[in-house]
Amino acid sequence: MTAPTSTQRRSPDASMELLNSIQRDTIDPEYAAASAGGQPGRSRAPFLVLLVGLLAGLMFATSGLQAGLAADDASRERSELITRIEQAEQRLQELNAESDRLNAEIEQLEADQLGSAHRPSQQDLVWSGSVAVTGPGIELNLEDNPRDPNGTIVDQDLRQIVNGLWVAGAEAITINGHRLSARTAIRQAGAAITVNYRSLTTPYHIQAIGDPDGLESGFMQSPGGSWLNFLRRNYGVGSTIRRSTELRLGADAGLDVDRAGVP
Repeated sequence: MTAPTSTQRRSPDASMELLNSIQRDTIDPEYAAASAGGQPGRSRAPFLVLLVGLLAGLMFATSGLQAGLAADDASRERSELITRIEQAEQRLQELNAESDRLNAEIEQLEADQLGSAHRPSQQDLVWSGSVAVTGPGIELNLEDNPRDPNGTIVDQDLRQIVNGLWVAGAEAITINGHRLSARTAIRQAGAAITVNYRSLTTPYHIQAIGDPDGLESGFMQSPGGSWLNFLRRNYGVGSTIRRSTELRLGADAGLDVDRAGVP
């Protein structure tokens, strides 16, 4: 084989031509031409402006679409809520009507089963203290003895006197304007006396409706009258009794029972 001549030999750095080219041409030809006073290439600025404009438009369109969807959702939820409220109001009206119907049925059943014999009479209502009453009667005033500590009226004294009036035939009784009934509690609370947990102060004004003559004489002969005489003689408790042609006793504000029945 014939050896290659000197003219056929490659340059030692021929295989490095790509790297050498990159080193020589590091600057874009257009920038090189511009710096050399030649005609520059076409500018990319319009393309960038167009690209930014497209991106901004896409963002605004997306935001608008999302806002529209949110508004539609809110409107739909509001409509659904209004519908549910209207349905609930309609259901409430139906339940109220059903409750009225059932109450009417219960009243009719009570009337059919119990009959008029078990309905409370006017006298029952008077004794229960649930209605106001007017009529003749007596008024009894009691007052502590300020000169004797033992002359202070206590709850037991009032109970004895009130029970004496009931025994004498009283139809209705009040103490300082508080109506008494079978459920009334007369208690001592420290230095005060309470009637149905309402504090009273001396003097104690007791009114009782009934026949004035029969009430007065019947009371003085009852254990309540004897108790009052004992307080007068031994402790100097003050008391007066007078008859009245017309007394008006209000109903007990704490009572609301106007019907009675048997189990």
